[in-house]
Amino acid sequence: MADIISITQAIVLVAGFGLVVALAFFLKGLYLIRAGEVGVLVKRLGGRKMPAGQVIARHGEIGTQAATLMPGLYWRMPVVWSMRRSKVVQVGETEIATVEAIDGRPLPKGRLLGDEVECNQFQDGEAFLDNGGFKGPQVAIIRPGTYRINPFLFYVAKQPATEVASGKVGVVTAQDGQPLPPRFIVAPQPDVSPTKAHLSARPHNFFQDGQAFLDSGGFRGPQLDTLQPGRYYINPTLFQVQIDDVAEVPPGFVAVLRSNIGEELDQADIQPVPVTDSPDFDQTIHAAVERLLVPDRNRRGIWRNPVAPGKYNLNRVAFTAYLVPTSAIMVDWARSDRPDAPSLSRRPTDPPTAESDYPYLTEQGEKGLSFFRFGQLLVTSKDGFKLEVDVRMVIRILPENAAFVIARFGSVFNLIQQIVHPLIDASFRNNAGEKKALEFVQGRSQLQEEALNRARVQFAKYYVEAQNLLISYIAVDPTLLATQTNKEIAIQQQTQYEQQAVAEQRRIAVQEMTARANLQPKVVEASYQVQINENLAKAAIKQAEGVRDSTRIQADGNAAAIRMVGEAQADAYHAQADVLGSDRVALVKVMEEVRDGKIRVTPDTLVTSGGDGSGAGTLLTAYLAKLLTEPNGGKPPEPYKRVEHPDYSSDLTQNSTGKKEDRSTKHPESESQRE
Repeated sequence: MADIISITQAIVLVAGFGLVVALAFFLKGLYLIRAGEVGVLVKRLGGRKMPAGQVIARHGEIGTQAATLMPGLYWRMPVVWSMRRSKVVQVGETEIATVEAIDGRPLPKGRLLGDEVECNQFQDGEAFLDNGGFKGPQVAIIRPGTYRINPFLFYVAKQPATEVASGKVGVVTAQDGQPLPPRFIVAPQPDVSPTKAHLSARPHNFFQDGQAFLDSGGFRGPQLDTLQPGRYYINPTLFQVQIDDVAEVPPGFVAVLRSNIGEELDQADIQPVPVTDSPDFDQTIHAAVERLLVPDRNRRGIWRNPVAPGKYNLNRVAFTAYLVPTSAIMVDWARSDRPDAPSLSRRPTDPPTAESDYPYLTEQGEKGLSFFRFGQLLVTSKDGFKLEVDVRMVIRILPENAAFVIARFGSVFNLIQQIVHPLIDASFRNNAGEKKALEFVQGRSQLQEEALNRARVQFAKYYVEAQNLLISYIAVDPTLLATQTNKEIAIQQQTQYEQQAVAEQRRIAVQEMTARANLQPKVVEASYQVQINENLAKAAIKQAEGVRDSTRIQADGNAAAIRMVGEAQADAYHAQADVLGSDRVALVKVMEEVRDGKIRVTPDTLVTSGGDGSGAGTLLTAYLAKLLTEPNGGKPPEPYKRVEHPDYSSDLTQNSTGKKEDRSTKHPESESQRE
């Protein structure tokens, strides 16, 4: 019994041990693949050996297997298989992942990247190897997402996606593809549709489909197409992207493009051209190699049509842009440290010697303002004086002629240095050498006009328009200016004295005119009085003529009346004579005269001086009688004054006694009339 029990216990123990060993063996071959993991099997026994040079086993070969296990619970024979776990590959939105195959076919000669094969985004390793995947860096990339990739077959490296910001441009250089022909600098564009040479040609979607680029015959080297602003999933191993600023053509400028694409021009065997005896600006300035091109992207050279102002995604490798100002270019010959120099936004530096260092677009001013600044022009006059001339010139290049200027000179900077500056400098030096200093200064306007006209003629031959030329300042020797100033002061003083003399003469004239003006009322009064007297004289003449005519008429009337009275008296006398007799009629008349006092029969004055009748008494008596009889006591009578009656009906005279007497002719009336 004891032996049986011992045997039973031993069996139980052995069975338990075997069960434990079996359980341990079973558990060792049990593998759990979680959701975020990928499992890779490694076969140790029981399979074919891999061929020489192969790294990853497939289809049951001994070694690390290309196939992977998805999440789940797996059991493999522990002695034959082992399991390796790794995390899944996660690629973010702003990332891509490049892949390098550890195993596969060798890359063809001259190739840097392996072509893309169908392998479910590198998640099926066996398919990659079965489909002829190449060892090494791969053309295909892994885009954003989660991938279960065998890390022992593929080395995955995350890279940031290509970002082209706003205002930038991406210039692409291909690292793989057909070798670029030696006569090309920029690779020709690959085909976008199937051709005989490339049956699988298709668009490469802005270099995001690397395999399409290669299948379409893409070349290595700089590419013509550029990347616009945005995000691109591009294989950085296949394409190198350089971020550059967009090309901006500011207002007032155009851009002349020089094309660097296409083959080099075939140069014919040209013999040297003999030099003319009198070269000038009228000669042809463009040779065959300087001919302008139409926008043909298969030839190198300068495009005929310039680019208008704006922003452009310019490929600076394929095209070189030359900015040409078309509004106004100011060339300034002046000293900026002179207090009276014209103000201008400029850099306080001497003119640079290299075009790349030249302040073509000023930082202080707006884009579109361009100027070139040189030192002031130093000239010597005919009489040996040193003069400093500050000149400012404005030129313009028409947009249609911008390409010709670039083709001839290479840049506007060269145009200014080779043509504008030497011509203006020589023009002013020659003009100053022909004139004296003062003539040069005084003839500033003429000098300015002559220099401008000469510049217009010469610049026009190089398609440059000279718009204006201004002389802003001329610095002259102070001694010459002092002499001229003294001379001008003397001239001005002489002019002042002359003006003062003229002023004094004017003052005399003014005073004379003032005196005349003060006497003008009297002059006017006298003038009017003369007119009044003339009118009075005329009135008096008219009055005298009236009196004359009136007197004549009255005289004629009186004469007629007297004649009639006389005739009547004569008739009366004849009648009296017939009745009384003629002697009695005369006596009657005498008596009437005595009665009327017309005939005196007694003396008016009787003077006696005694009765002795001596001579003394007689003389005294005669003297007294004379005094009594003569009017005014023996004094001569006053002249008669004529008094005009207002009605001009009679003419009266006045004697010394103040009595008025009627001087008009009157005849005594007859007795019969008075009666």
